[in-house]
Parts: sequence; structure tokens; C-alpha cells
Amino acid sequence: MGSLRRILAVTLAIVCLFLFSSLSLANEPKQGGTLRIAVRMPQYHRLDPRNNTLETMAPASGMIYDCLFNWGPDGYKNMVPQLATSYETKDNKVWIIHLRKGVKFHNGREMTAEDVKTNLDWRLNLPKGWRPIKYKEFIKYFQSVDVVDKYTVKITLGQPFSPLMRMLAYALRGIVPPEEVEKWGQKFSAHPSGTGPFKMVEIDPKVKIVLERFDDYWGPRPYVDRIEYHMIRSQDARLIALEKGEIDMTQELFEEQIPTVKKNPNLAYMEVNNPFVLHKAYINFRRWPGNDIRFRKALWMGADWKNIVINSRAFKSGLYAGTLLNRSDFFNPDAMEMVPGYNPEEAKRLIKAVEKDAGKKIPPLYWLDTNSPTGKNIGEPAKIQLAQIGVTVDLHLLSHAIWYEKGYRNPKVEWDTFGYGLGFGLDPTLGFMTFATNSGTHADGKSHGGYSNPEFDQWLQKAEQASTEEGRVKAYQGAEKVLLKDVACIPLSNYRTIIGYNKKVKGFKLTNTSAIYVTNPWTNIWIEE
Repeated sequence: MGSLRRILAVTLAIVCLFLFSSLSLANEPKQGGTLRIAVRMPQYHRLDPRNNTLETMAPASGMIYDCLFNWGPDGYKNMVPQLATSYETKDNKVWIIHLRKGVKFHNGREMTAEDVKTNLDWRLNLPKGWRPIKYKEFIKYFQSVDVVDKYTVKITLGQPFSPLMRMLAYALRGIVPPEEVEKWGQKFSAHPSGTGPFKMVEIDPKVKIVLERFDDYWGPRPYVDRIEYHMIRSQDARLIALEKGEIDMTQELFEEQIPTVKKNPNLAYMEVNNPFVLHKAYINFRRWPGNDIRFRKALWMGADWKNIVINSRAFKSGLYAGTLLNRSDFFNPDAMEMVPGYNPEEAKRLIKAVEKDAGKKIPPLYWLDTNSPTGKNIGEPAKIQLAQIGVTVDLHLLSHAIWYEKGYRNPKVEWDTFGYGLGFGLDPTLGFMTFATNSGTHADGKSHGGYSNPEFDQWLQKAEQASTEEGRVKAYQGAEKVLLKDVACIPLSNYRTIIGYNKKVKGFKLTNTSAIYVTNPWTNIWIEE
């Protein structure tokens, strides 16, 4: 009997060991394979760091390039070293950046301080014949960039600017080898060369981009061999491709698609609120009636913005903002008291007063936004409700490319209201700069809506020069109150990201940046076949 017990015990131990080993092997990262990701926008013209955006819209660029510092596993709360290892400043005016040694460009050459200086100098003094570099206006007060040694750069500013490193993480989304830019010129986006974990090997501009693992990457070796980014504009088509197994991951699903994902045993999803995006209606202060505060107040209380936003997403899941700093670390509950409720009768009275004093009727309002679900689901009901207070809305819902050109880059400024989503979660300075006097955030050199108020500018400057976090919070909240008092814009909705994926995709981590990072210092995706 004792022998039988011993045999059973040994047998059980072997079985348990086998099961444990099998489970361990199943959880062990696998090397190899191709990861197929569906994206909602063409990537080809966003593969040049001089003209690209955050990886939310251009995930391929995030795998081709590294930043000096980038967002870490906690999203916008902190930054982690990438091409730089550390920085130091005593006065927020002179900054010393120490670079990582041994970083290779995709062309095989080592990156040095000279390359970083050249990339920054392009933003300080635009080379002749170049198109404007995107977001250079957010790197404020630049005076000079100097090479201290092969792996050290010194940046000197005209005045203290405490959020510099966070602004660089936004405005400088990669360091490129100058010789490759010189070689390819304006065609560089079709021949990108960076320092990231993957390099481009194939491009079909409006269909697909293929990246291949870069074996000389300074960071962790990618588990997957290749990434394919498939451009599928329709969210319904993206979900169908995911269900059929034609892709492994997809950007930008919507709430109404979640039940379909849940029913499929092979699929899963992750969602996160992204504080970087705050959809708001900028008002054009350059002309009447936008330059009359009574009209701006009428717009704010003349539509039921809260319920419009809540109903703009399925299952009443829209994220109403109300204020500018809502859902950020700088949120001020007192600011909510400045947000007017829906009051169409008072709005009508204000509109009549504006028209009486001007001696003319308010012309149709040129309302510009994208043809995205957000633009449509907010713009169309707002048009109906504003008509009831006497304001006719001429709604223009355009493709992202045309919307950007008309709303952001056209110095003529044809619009009266402009739906734009740059928020405050990355750093409040980023969102507030679009309201600063003559900030150059619009093509005509002014603030985005043409807004200007010295009191607001002073609060923003205090925040930029503050040496403590407490001082920054106080200053940003002061700046927010001025904008709300002046109705510089109408804060509308925050942004939710939903990523769908096949369960064979392992190691994926989604932060509030909404980006699909395949490989970086804190995450590394693999495929469990």
C-alpha cells in the first residue's frame, strides 16, 4: 500500500511539473513572426520627424524613431530616457543633455551630439527652401544649441522655460541623420532613417508600410521580425479584418463595436482616456461677431453641449470636458462654476443685442471640423440647437488633411469656429500656447483663434518660469480662469481610445498616450502562435 502511495505521489509530481513547465513555456515570449496592424490614416507622409505627429496617429514613426526622452509606462505622467540618458539645469534657462553612447542610425552610422544639434538648429533657423517644420513654435525662447562634447549638448534659452523637456518630447519626435535628409530632400518621408527598433523596407503609400527589425538597435531586441501597417480608413472595415484574421491589431474602434469583440473568443480590447486630446471649438477673434464676448457667451449657452457630447458616442459614453484642465493633473474644481448651463432664452437675448448694436444680422457661421464621428456627432446637433437661438451654422466637415490645411495652415482664416483637439494632459503649456498672444500657433503668426489677453499671457509665463510644481499648478489654473472668463473657446469632449487585438498578441501595454508601441525600453510585443 505504501509503495502504491509513493508511485501515485511521484506520478502526480511529474504531472504537475509537466503542467507547470507547459504553462511557463506558453507565457514565455516567442521570437519571430509578422505583426499586422490596421491604422486609420495614411502613414507615408508622417514618417519625417520634421512633419510627423504623435504615434497616436502615426504608429509607424514611433518604431522608426526615438526621442531624447519619451513617455513611459505611466503615460504622460513621466518621461523615460531614450536617445538621452539624463539632463540637468540650474535655472531652467541653460540645459545640459547627456546622450546615449553607441546609438546607431539605420544607415549604420553612430549618432552624436552634432546630429542632435543639427536637428535642433533646423528648428531654430529653417534652411532655405524647406517647408515649415511642424510644432517648432512649441520649443520656446531658443537662443542657441552647442556641442559640449561627442555625447553632450547644451541648449540656451532667452528666458526660463521649465517644461522644455516635455515640449521637446512632443515637438522633436526623432533625430535623423542629416546626410540622409540632404540625400533625399522632400522625399525623405519615403526613405526614412532613424534610430528606432525597426527600419522601413517597403512602402505602398496609401495601402501598406512594412518595417523590419533593426538588429543594431540600442534597446531591447524586438521579438517580432516585421511589422505591417495596413491603412484601413473605415472602423467597420478594420473590425471585419480583425475578425477574419487579416490583421492582428487595430487602432480606433468605437463603443458600439465592443459587443462584437466580446462575442469573439479570439479577440480582446483595451481602452483608455487620453488627456492629450481635448476637442474644443476655437472662436475667431479676428472678426465680427467672434470678437464680441456677448456672441461668444451666446454660443456657449445656446446649445446643450454636455448632452450633445455625452450622446456623441454610443451608449451615452461621450466624455464631456466642461473646462480646459478637466481630467488632467491640474484640474481645478472651482473652474467648473464658470461653465454656464444650457440657457437658450438668455442666448437669444444676447444674439439680438449683438445684432441691434451692429445694425445687421449675424451671417451664417463657418463652422470647420473633421468628418470624424466626433466632428459629425457634435457638429450636427449643435447646428440644429444654435439655429433655435438665431445663429445659422454653415457646417464644414472635411477630411483630416483638408481640415488641417484650412483650419491651421491657411493664413486667411476663413472659419468662425474651428474644432481642434490639442489638449492639456501632456503638459498644460502645450494646450495654453495656442491662446498666447502672437504665439505663431496659427499660420498668420497669431494665436490660433486670434485671441489676445495680457493677463492670460502673464499667467502662462509664470507657469513656464515656476521653479516648483505648486507654482505651476497655481499659474495654470489662473490661466484657465482667464480663458473661461473671456470664452476664448468652448471646451467640448475628451478622447477615449479603444484598441482591438487578437489574443495571440502578447506583451501589449496601452497607456494614456493611446499609442501602439511594439518595442521600446518598457514593452515588447510577441505573437503566440
